[in-house]
Amino acid sequence: MRDSTEKDIKLNFTNVDLAKITPDIDSLNLSGNVNGKLDLVQQNGNYLPNSSIIINNFRVNDFLLGSFDANISGNESLTNYTVDATIKNDDSNSFTAKGDIYVAGKASRIDVGLVFDGFDLYPLNPLLRDVLSDIRGKAEGEIQVVGDLRKPNFNGELIVKKAGLGIPFLNVNYDFAENASVTLKNQSFIFNNINITDTKYKTKGLLKGDLSHVNFAKWSLGLDITTKNLLILDTKETEDALYYGTGFIGGEASISGPTEELRINVIGETKPGTVFKIPLNDAESFGDNTFIHFITKEEKEARNKGEELIFDEIKGLELDFDLDVTEDAEVEIIIDKATGHSLKGRGRGGLLVEINTNGKFNMWGDFAVFEGLYNFAYGGFVQKQFTVQPGGTLAWEGSPLDAEINMNAIYKTQANPSPLLDTPINRSIPVELNIALTGSLEHPVPEFTFEFPNVNSTIKSELNYRLESDSDRQDQALYLVSTGSFSGGLDELNFSGTIAERLNGIINSVFSNGDSKLSLGLNYEAGQNTPDYQTDDRVGLTLQTQISDRVLINGKVGGCRLVAQPIRLLLAMWKSLFF
Repeated sequence: MRDSTEKDIKLNFTNVDLAKITPDIDSLNLSGNVNGKLDLVQQNGNYLPNSSIIINNFRVNDFLLGSFDANISGNESLTNYTVDATIKNDDSNSFTAKGDIYVAGKASRIDVGLVFDGFDLYPLNPLLRDVLSDIRGKAEGEIQVVGDLRKPNFNGELIVKKAGLGIPFLNVNYDFAENASVTLKNQSFIFNNINITDTKYKTKGLLKGDLSHVNFAKWSLGLDITTKNLLILDTKETEDALYYGTGFIGGEASISGPTEELRINVIGETKPGTVFKIPLNDAESFGDNTFIHFITKEEKEARNKGEELIFDEIKGLELDFDLDVTEDAEVEIIIDKATGHSLKGRGRGGLLVEINTNGKFNMWGDFAVFEGLYNFAYGGFVQKQFTVQPGGTLAWEGSPLDAEINMNAIYKTQANPSPLLDTPINRSIPVELNIALTGSLEHPVPEFTFEFPNVNSTIKSELNYRLESDSDRQDQALYLVSTGSFSGGLDELNFSGTIAERLNGIINSVFSNGDSKLSLGLNYEAGQNTPDYQTDDRVGLTLQTQISDRVLINGKVGGCRLVAQPIRLLLAMWKSLFF
């Protein structure tokens, strides 16, 4: 350096950590080892800048892209720079940038051509991490970057291969058709009618629309999907889930808005395989009730000044489903997960569902049941399966808990009616126990009635007389589903059948599972003993073993008579297994 008109400055870089010399950029993490030189020569007041840099192990958002080579030369007034840069991986250039950058304050401009050849899209994931996931694929094509250096426009077309993306909130993932076309216009990515396939069930749809941004920040989506049958929901049960299940839809869907307040709208009809489950036992998860509030420092200062602190509205993902529910779909209402008390069925109806990530869950519409099952649970011990009769309805007017239910279900069994007869008989007869559910879905009002097909009018008349009052019908209904028999009075209550049934299930689950080659099962049926009739207690042992993929052996040993205290036998077996 001689004076203000002549300089010769040389900087050399050797294994410099790129992360330590670049500024922090949101959603963009750069790393690598920088090697090269920077020459700044000034002769007679004119500058001759020149730089040659190589970044080995160049990573963007922790993804290895390869080796970044850049040569930059400037004009004598330091206002124009010519750029020639490449990213090389496996002896091929996946990215090339050539052009000029003009630097002159607010008039700064850029004109650089970008060439992509197998460029990996993975580094885009952090830019859209709150909305999209698993962005993948390789890009080929040419893009021209032109305009204001502070807000350049990107124009051109990319062909993507082995591409796809996921939507985390819906837990779905889609593959793009090979050689899908994406147009870049100004600051938008435009999807040109791309065929998509869900990665799990291989259902298909058509995607079009755009992703827009402001200098790769402040992203906004405007995507549309049309389909005859596409997976749009595949969520699992979690502790705080307002809903979960698998949804296949034929119709239209849109994903629109800025990423911090995105809205998904679906209009269509359900398709085969759809299962939508709504758990009701955690009612406190619905609504926005908060009884304890800890004030912040800002709130305290505002209160001391007599001012009101205005909070920004909490934003999140909004989902609106306008569905024509067909009999292909199964809707299940889980009344109490702990006991297995639930109602599920297939039917038809129209449902409008509003959900967001801040806890909102509203439903409107009617659902008419064609077929279904009512898993009746009572007192933690009684568990019986009723068949739902066609014609029942569920109607929602907002809260899923406030739905109105009007439904009938039937439980068919065989039982001896002698405890209810003046003249006992020593045989069992067909019994149909009907339960009518009305009122609020969360707290339905059950009404029990009995039918006795295939019995003579005299016996039927006497049974109807014994079951004339609501309390008698309810007591006998609960006793019947608990023990498999009728009660002649409180002194005859015997819940051995119920206890045995629960132990049967526990013991059976110990010896078998879905992948087991050997399955052992235990079944106990309580007998009945009155002065007028008697049936024996029965224990059955089942054995199933698979000795090859084509040979399956089944067997059952049963009929063992138990003289006394059958429950003690089961409890003894239980203790010997686990204690």
